[in-house]
Amino acid sequence: MVSVCRLICCAGLGLASLTGCEPLARAVPRGTHAAPRFKAATLMPAPPDPDGLRVMAWNIKYGAARLPFWFDCWGDRVQMTRAEVEANLAGAVALIREADPDVLMVEEIELNSRRSAYVDMVRHLLANTDLNYAAYFRTWDSRYIPSEGLGRMDLGNAIFSKYPIVAADSIAQADRTDQDLVTATFYIHRSIGRAVIEVGDQPVTAFVVHTEAYDEDGTKQAQIEQIHEVVQATEGPWLLGGDFNELPPTALKTQDFLDERTEPVCGEDFEQPPYTPAVMAPFFADFAPWIELARFGDTPAAQARLFTHSVLGPDEVNEAGVAGDWNRTLDYLFASPGTAWDPATTDVLQRAGQPVAQTGWVLEADPLRLSDHAPVFGVWRLP
Repeated sequence: MVSVCRLICCAGLGLASLTGCEPLARAVPRGTHAAPRFKAATLMPAPPDPDGLRVMAWNIKYGAARLPFWFDCWGDRVQMTRAEVEANLAGAVALIREADPDVLMVEEIELNSRRSAYVDMVRHLLANTDLNYAAYFRTWDSRYIPSEGLGRMDLGNAIFSKYPIVAADSIAQADRTDQDLVTATFYIHRSIGRAVIEVGDQPVTAFVVHTEAYDEDGTKQAQIEQIHEVVQATEGPWLLGGDFNELPPTALKTQDFLDERTEPVCGEDFEQPPYTPAVMAPFFADFAPWIELARFGDTPAAQARLFTHSVLGPDEVNEAGVAGDWNRTLDYLFASPGTAWDPATTDVLQRAGQPVAQTGWVLEADPLRLSDHAPVFGVWRLP
């Protein structure tokens, strides 16, 4: 299959170059470039003089909820119907409305992809929540991906806000060096999404990130180090959220997770390389984490309460017959040094019926069935 796909890719690339047609894979600009901004058709009122911002980061798995896709190594789905996408997004919208964030960072959101029935998820969230503004940071832009018939891909990350986004740009991250030319051409080009949000008369810079997952050449570690450098050099107050694809530095379990297969079914391209938790230590040391490392604890039960990821959902079982559940932490929120989170509000939104920190809020939505990642949430006190 791989060799056939590569022949198709090469043929398509050659045809595009000979005919002058739009290339099958559009190059994501390198360096720093402006990102598109959006505004809801109907603006909802935002708190005029907030003391703090409700902040959430969430990888929404391109609106697929718990549908088992082929590159999860547990299923064979490649595309969704529009009805499936809209039903899955309805669940995500319900959770977002329940959490009511002032600033929302979203990873794996799509605008015009075949696998998600060409639904514009950025505009969909703006139309169905109280969020007013958005910036989209495209990372995967291909007119056609032949692998498994995946087709058109327009994937990225986004920042949503109740307050005006007055500027937005995308900062390119290092690409993998362990892929052949054709695979690399059609692959994701990671970036740091940056938006300036005008909260009253206080500009706040927000960042959204989603680092590499399957590299064997240290790309993810280089991307994480770059993120640290970029936010550390930022003047004024800032927020950072996203899927780092990396464990916290005190993680007790670093391998052999319950949702990993012992018999691979989707090839070496999707094998999880060893985690390197130490690369996250500077974030906890230099910035304001939404949850301090001490709260992660030193027991399996304590750390499980803050897990954010599981490939398998609760209605699926692994090869040993064990149902899926959150089994590791990969998602985080950080803020500029000298600022603080309200510890009574910071949490991982894991499951329905969960009391959220010490807020008195009991979660109604069921994040475990809405994505392969749980949202991270907290109230950040404005400086």
